[in-house]
Amino acid sequence: MRFSKLFGKPTKNAVNNATATSHKLLIQGGFIRPLSAGRYTFLPLGLKVARKIEEVIRQEVEKTGAQELIVPTLHPLELWQQANRDKKFGSAMMKVKDRNQAEFTLGATAEVIMLDLVKQFNVTYRDLPINIYQFSQKFRDEARPTGGLLRTREFVMKDGYSFHTNEEDLKVTYKQYWEAYDRIAKKLDLKVIVVESDNGAIGGSSSHEFMVEADVGEDTVVRCDHCDYSANLERAEFIRTDVNTKEAIKPMEIVYQPEWVKTMEDNIKHYGKSKEYYLKNVVYKDVDGTIIIAVIRGDLSVNKTKLSRVYQAKGELEPATGEDLLSIGTKPGWVHCWGHKAVYVGDLSLKTVHNFIGGQKEKETDTINVNYERDFKCSLFGDIAESREGDLCGKCMTGKLHHLKAVEFGNIFNIGYTYSEPMDGSFVDTDGSLKKLWMGSYGIGIGRAMAIIVEKHHDEKGIIWPETIAPYQVHLIGLDLFEEQIKTKAEHLYQTLCQKGIDVIYDDREDVSAGAKFADADLVGASYRLVISKRSIENGGIELKKRSEKDSRIITADSFTKQLDTFFALK
Repeated sequence: MRFSKLFGKPTKNAVNNATATSHKLLIQGGFIRPLSAGRYTFLPLGLKVARKIEEVIRQEVEKTGAQELIVPTLHPLELWQQANRDKKFGSAMMKVKDRNQAEFTLGATAEVIMLDLVKQFNVTYRDLPINIYQFSQKFRDEARPTGGLLRTREFVMKDGYSFHTNEEDLKVTYKQYWEAYDRIAKKLDLKVIVVESDNGAIGGSSSHEFMVEADVGEDTVVRCDHCDYSANLERAEFIRTDVNTKEAIKPMEIVYQPEWVKTMEDNIKHYGKSKEYYLKNVVYKDVDGTIIIAVIRGDLSVNKTKLSRVYQAKGELEPATGEDLLSIGTKPGWVHCWGHKAVYVGDLSLKTVHNFIGGQKEKETDTINVNYERDFKCSLFGDIAESREGDLCGKCMTGKLHHLKAVEFGNIFNIGYTYSEPMDGSFVDTDGSLKKLWMGSYGIGIGRAMAIIVEKHHDEKGIIWPETIAPYQVHLIGLDLFEEQIKTKAEHLYQTLCQKGIDVIYDDREDVSAGAKFADADLVGASYRLVISKRSIENGGIELKKRSEKDSRIITADSFTKQLDTFFALK
């Protein structure tokens, strides 16, 4: 490729609203351009990198026995509804109607579509396991797309699906994908942290995320400093410290409380006790209109995903509005820990305190010496609190938990019967009976992977791509091209590289300064930079510099052409 003909050349112009380094560099380097919020065009440079990432993934995934196919982008909405998938995915779904008013959802993921496909073949135990995957466009109406390619509304994902006779067989493929993802990360020069995660809208019993530590990350990885426990914030188990359970339980009282006491800070000022001594309520609404009141110790925060899991939410939980509170006979700041027409879900921390303050606030009264189980009891009880930095690990009960900002690189899910039960996904077993299919799901987003790589591999000048996925192996720069001898040598080297099968971009521009050419090369981030100039020829031939290194060296043209395999580690 001649740089003069490249569509989408690098630019030094500032990128407005770029909060992530990858966002800025991918635009400045000429890899992507924004179309609308959360939607990006992949320019030729960006598409070359994306295709190389896909090939790395394809090579490793197919070692698990996976076969590639592709399904349509538009999914009949009734299939999603059959599995209750539409409610679980909630407002992120994007829908369209055709001329016959048939309703479709733009594919956000493909569990139900792949299961429907497998069902068409009336599979038996002899056909299983089935392991299939695709690279396809996904659509999710993200409320706040951010960080360039880190969180978008339209993206390409490798999504794989496996089907099994039983969970033991599923676990074999699950492990194979885990190992494949480890190999993919290594080839992309990424260090991943594998954490327990919540299945969320995907459903199922267990899952793991492959996370990469990054300051720009929206996810939080929780790790123990004593054992090998790692989880994301939505799954992290921690020990609620005992506050005062050795204190004698006192009779509950209704006491005078000034009208100005409305917030937690007001409570602390009035009663003179720290946050853990108070009851706190957080109110949500499910998609069917059910009001859920989460009751928790005052110094802790409710994790919405944990709450959804304990409550077994039908869809995405949303914070309750003032109107919602009026519907159950209360208003903001006046929510009781019992008595409203709602589902109460209590956190484990309610058993760590004797004689709570709060629970039934009225205009000039509240309750004190409130004790869980004696004075009130929630319909559901479990882990709904978010861990904090320094909490005790819930696994070893010795180490402290530490929080790291991270970005999700990939995920694997044990879906179990989540879709095969409502969609009647069955196979014929050895005895001729119909049994439900076990399912697994496995995903990696291509654009996000590209952005993560840039976040981890760049300097102040631009991108430093791992050699496996660099858009070009060689960035050849010709300087002093107005001199015919130099231009001839540069052209000859370019043709030699092309004939040898080297992926090369040749900066053949004659009206651009050396500094601008070097800056563009650093932004693009090809693995090696070759310079032919008057100075390089006077010094003995060609200037060679690896993008990841600071120093360059001069090599002769003859020795270079004879040792291409050595220089570029070609196989």
